[in-house]
Amino acid sequence: MDEIVVTGIGIISACGVGKESFWKSCLSGKTGIAPIQAFDTSAYASHLGAEIRDFNPRDFMPSLKYRRMSRVSRLAVAASIEALKDAAFPISLPAASSTGVVIGTGYGSTAQTDEFFVGMLKEGPEGANPSLFPDTVPNAPASQVSIYHGIKGPNTTFSHNEVSGEQALAYAYQLLQEDRAEAVLVGSVDELSSVLFHSFAAVRVLSPQGGRKEGMRPFDRLRNGRVLGEGAGILVLEKREHARGRGAKIYGSLAAWAATGGCVGIQHYEVEAEQMTRVMKDVLKKAKVSPAQVDYISAAANSTKELDRAEAMAIQKIGAEALRPIPVSSLKGHIGDFCGSAALRAAAILLSMRDGRIPPTLGLKTPEFDLDHVMDQPREVPVQYALLNGFSFGGANVGLLFKKEI
Repeated sequence: MDEIVVTGIGIISACGVGKESFWKSCLSGKTGIAPIQAFDTSAYASHLGAEIRDFNPRDFMPSLKYRRMSRVSRLAVAASIEALKDAAFPISLPAASSTGVVIGTGYGSTAQTDEFFVGMLKEGPEGANPSLFPDTVPNAPASQVSIYHGIKGPNTTFSHNEVSGEQALAYAYQLLQEDRAEAVLVGSVDELSSVLFHSFAAVRVLSPQGGRKEGMRPFDRLRNGRVLGEGAGILVLEKREHARGRGAKIYGSLAAWAATGGCVGIQHYEVEAEQMTRVMKDVLKKAKVSPAQVDYISAAANSTKELDRAEAMAIQKIGAEALRPIPVSSLKGHIGDFCGSAALRAAAILLSMRDGRIPPTLGLKTPEFDLDHVMDQPREVPVQYALLNGFSFGGANVGLLFKKEI
């Protein structure tokens, strides 16, 4: 099989706009989590969120291009501009038909969808703003990325809860392996909106759920729920031969992916972690890599009791086969928890490989589980192989294995 490599990274996040700003925050322990400013949270028990505050679409594209885009689409398009620039990959006329776009988003433009339907409910059909409707569908960000760059290849959107971005990365890999594209802009995006915040608060999954201090604490004994975030990440994926042919720099490769499903309730995670463990084993088996060769696991842990416990159980099983502890960290303490976080987490893996430094798990002070946690400070260690865990409530699991460029 052909090697699928990453040649460009574009990041718009709460802890940094741009790849290097984002990475600097990851290593310095600077979190994007702070009191929410975009909407009023006084009626709720939770007040924190990882909002993007330094983003201005005018810095990336003309106003005539972005004025009809939703905020989610603006984030995705801006990240795609950054990724293509980083990859030194202009979308020329010959490349347009052989380049694809695959985006994962949990909920798409929740703010614009809410505005559209509230207008219709208040004043009837004539009260609905027709200019809002095109961006109410989840595939709008992928469509806007294609329209902006003139891309004419495959265009696909995945909306699969917390593994939306992981599914997008896996599908982009398949497009390239099956010769359906020569390059793919693949990534994930979601926004933090008042309606989304209200929905998560209503089902009582936000921190705090009790008297403990509000915050994001993956794997910590005192964890008590999620802190929502937002962001966009786009990667440029190509076959190695295509990348070399145009003299591109290569961050690393997406070596393999695997997916499993667990039979659990819609708001729950797998208690015994059997399918979580299986997906981690399956992706290593596909890549012909042993657990002992894995240098880093980027955890899906999101400060909830169920997921963190189950994922820790799965990682311990893989670690037992490796006969050594495997370094583990979760980026959720930096960027918050949102369904479209996978591409940002994948970017952090690739930058860890580049620099030989694993970012710490912010908010983790008193570990509950016997894992090799990266805490407090970045860990300097060569990273050759790294696992990206994607686990969603409802039982969907996706594993992605990345390999360093040598």
